[in-house]
Amino acid sequence: MQGYSGMKKANKAPTIEQDLCVGVITSVNGVKGYVKIRSFTEDSRDICSFKNIFDKDTNTQFKIKLVSAKKDYIIAGIEGVENRNEAEKLRNTKLYITRDELPSLKKEEFYHADLIGMEVRTEDSISLGLVRNLMNFGAGDILEVQDLITEKVSYYPFNKQFIVKVDASERIITVTVLEEVLAADD
Repeated sequence: MQGYSGMKKANKAPTIEQDLCVGVITSVNGVKGYVKIRSFTEDSRDICSFKNIFDKDTNTQFKIKLVSAKKDYIIAGIEGVENRNEAEKLRNTKLYITRDELPSLKKEEFYHADLIGMEVRTEDSISLGLVRNLMNFGAGDILEVQDLITEKVSYYPFNKQFIVKVDASERIITVTVLEEVLAADD
């Protein structure tokens, strides 16, 4: 869940969400009511350490007990869920925590959720668009940036080589212009 350790505006970007999605129940596992949870935390097991996990839509609170863990998901028991039929009703439930449960970050660390919606600008203050998503396919985090006028999407590696500055208070990310992006605009 933490972003690059090294580092929205567009008429004032949306404010930072106070409730953060930390995972989603994707399926059931076995007959005892266990569920598979895709965790959005840095270590998939970290989702079990939060005290107040809830479904934002129904305001239902969950107590999660780890059964086993993989890289990006866990198998877990949920207090009060005793069988497969009960677990099946939870499929696709998004799991949230409040921001105050997050650990403090070190300087130049960011939560991915906080980067979404930030404006991306060049060093010459030319707006490239807003961060719509962050992805990681194994080689590091990548910003998905969408131009608000053309709706064109471009991608920027989220590392010290390309990210000049992240101004969290102004919600602006300054990037080194990628020649490939400029060439695509010609």
